[in-house]
Amino acid sequence: MDGLSFTTFLKLTLMPSTQGKLNALHRMMSSSDGYDFYKRLKNAAREVAFDPTKANEVFAALATIKKDAERSHNVLMAKRFLNWWNEQAGAKPSKERPAGRYKTPEMAFDIRLNPELVYEKDGTTFVTYLWATKLPRLARQTAASGLLMLRKELGKGIYSKAKFQILDLRQELVHTEAIVTNLAEDHLKADIALVNAIWVSAKPLAA
Repeated sequence: MDGLSFTTFLKLTLMPSTQGKLNALHRMMSSSDGYDFYKRLKNAAREVAFDPTKANEVFAALATIKKDAERSHNVLMAKRFLNWWNEQAGAKPSKERPAGRYKTPEMAFDIRLNPELVYEKDGTTFVTYLWATKLPRLARQTAASGLLMLRKELGKGIYSKAKFQILDLRQELVHTEAIVTNLAEDHLKADIALVNAIWVSAKPLAA
């Protein structure tokens, strides 16, 4: 298993029980490859950002998804993305996006960082992750830990002055770095330590 995606890591930290986290990791490690429920949404969001006039075409393509739940969730989230994007007057999407892997020496895994959208607005670069997961809900503290991770790993070079944010399409709000407090570092370390311990425990079960 090739580490964890940013979204999967946050979902694990949000799960209420350690056993639930262990079961989820065990399933991931036992599978030959993962399945991104919202992959079509992420592609659709970028396409709509570059050309909003293609929205109906993009929504029609999403409507061809065979599984009912996957289709309805992806279409709903895509429409919410379009509503939000239409409010970003003057925003210009960029084809270039930062990417990286977050890993500290004590971690047995790494976290893949691949933000879905980068855009320029009023002279500022915004690096945006999309959150479409229904459950667990994205908590403010977890979002802050995630934003800190993005800043530490991706806020370099041309993105050193960029603003990182998480667009929560479920709750229809944007988490910005303004929510990152002095406690975010401790919260991030605690989340990593817990997932790391579960990762080490789950590894033998998946062998």
